[in-house]
Amino acid sequence: MSIYTVVEPTQLETYLEQYSIGTLVSFQGIEAGVENTNYFVTTSEGEYVLTLVESVSADKLPFILGFVAHLAECQLDVAQPILNNQGELFGSLNDRPAVFMRRLNGGPLDTPNLTQCAVIGDTLAHSHQAASQLAADEYTHLYQWCSEVSARVLPKLDDTDKQLLQEAVMDAGMLPWTNLPTGPIHADLFPDNALFNGDALAGLIDFYHACSAPYLYDLAVTLNAWCYDEPTQTYDREKAATLLSSYQAIRTLDEEEHKWLHEMQKVAALRFWLSRLRDKLFPKDGELITVKDPNGKKGLLELLSRA
Repeated sequence: MSIYTVVEPTQLETYLEQYSIGTLVSFQGIEAGVENTNYFVTTSEGEYVLTLVESVSADKLPFILGFVAHLAECQLDVAQPILNNQGELFGSLNDRPAVFMRRLNGGPLDTPNLTQCAVIGDTLAHSHQAASQLAADEYTHLYQWCSEVSARVLPKLDDTDKQLLQEAVMDAGMLPWTNLPTGPIHADLFPDNALFNGDALAGLIDFYHACSAPYLYDLAVTLNAWCYDEPTQTYDREKAATLLSSYQAIRTLDEEEHKWLHEMQKVAALRFWLSRLRDKLFPKDGELITVKDPNGKKGLLELLSRA
């Protein structure tokens, strides 16, 4: 669990007055998530999720929440923000941007099966088709981000990890970033950010890493997250083939995307290895903090680098 900002009952009761979703019955911190503070909230009218956004500044939320709203309009299953009484997508609670969403009727996955991988491949492709209707605002240059975070963590690594990191950053610089189809993406579509009822998708959640970047990166992140088992350090090629086939049944990769998919998976592994290293080496203050093990993504990067 990550609780960076503690909310008292009286504070939440006051904040709820800005919405037409009933009065407070109960609430509790969510035992998931790393970068934001999340609570399950029960009111007299239903079940909701309250997110206090810690990971991005308020000026980025119109892009993020607008992207989610657009996906919902395109009939994708996503957790939509609830407008407050002023018609705004978010407010402020304890000096943090605060977003209410209706709680979806589903749960996160531990180990996705083949059918669920097919569902997520199809959904991701539809999300990229919908995103292509939007401007590529809030562009994130992933190679630059990796270079900057690498420079910060490099002095704290041993020689073996330094070499792995330096080679991976150099390889990331070789991708034809400006030639790849680009638009708004989820950028963090791990199995715990897709809620399922059995094999049926209830909805995608946690878009707070959303940015504009190559669709291929979004696909690479998803392949890595859904097909690689960190504890056993094994990559399930059957799941990967199923997910990719389902994706391409909706949106076919172009020639450049086919050529660079493997290298982009290395970039995706690098990016999350770096973010976990940063969080471990330079932790943020908070009441209850979850820090994921960097070695999981380092193992994936090593595996992909040998392939």
